[in-house]
Amino acid sequence: MICGILLISTVIVFSGCKKKSDTVTYPSVAFIVTYVNVTLDSGPGVQFYANCSSTDVKMTKVEILDPIHSGTATYNLNGTAYVKSQIFGLQDATTGYVKEAGTYQITFTGLRTADSAPFSIIENVAVSK
Repeated sequence: MICGILLISTVIVFSGCKKKSDTVTYPSVAFIVTYVNVTLDSGPGVQFYANCSSTDVKMTKVEILDPIHSGTATYNLNGTAYVKSQIFGLQDATTGYVKEAGTYQITFTGLRTADSAPFSIIENVAVSK
């Protein structure tokens, strides 16, 4: 009789417990972009810097469309890994982009490190003259 009561009590206790979800969620990829003014051989220029504020990433490339839409510059990063909040340049160290006042559209393409999920994120940065 005691065994029967213990068995029923065990079934009632364990049937009320919820199983935790096996689904793992990862943060969305988001970038913060800044720029600095530089002097190019051709005149005023800018250099862009970014960091992924939400997670670690492996960057494939960055495409930068200038405010006057005269063309898109592609900067290849070839799968370089960056940890969350690590600042990285969007151009080679001794180069930059011709400065145009307005909003640059920057497209980041790569993989989220945690699960290798691909991403393509567009961020805008306003540059003043």
